[in-house]
Amino acid sequence: MQFQVPQFIETEDKIVGPLTLKQFGFLAAGGTVGFMAFMVLKLTFAVMIAVPVGALALVLAFGKIKGLSAPKYILSMIGFALKPQMYLWRKK
Repeated sequence: MQFQVPQFIETEDKIVGPLTLKQFGFLAAGGTVGFMAFMVLKLTFAVMIAVPVGALALVLAFGKIKGLSAPKYILSMIGFALKPQMYLWRKK
């Protein structure tokens, strides 16, 4: 009996058009925060909130840093900072 093995295991599925579910979630969250800012706040304050949040959503959705996606890179940085550092080559 033969089984088909998936070829592209590392590639995420495109769920919403050309976007993966994570990308769509980041963009939807950024868009929701921006929309709520424009509904609740005055224009000046809404722009001050919506522009950085939108930029962050775009970076998280599409950004690549050193070959990794931006969320994975940020989580790796946080994990490295929180783990204890043990240097085996240093003399005590």
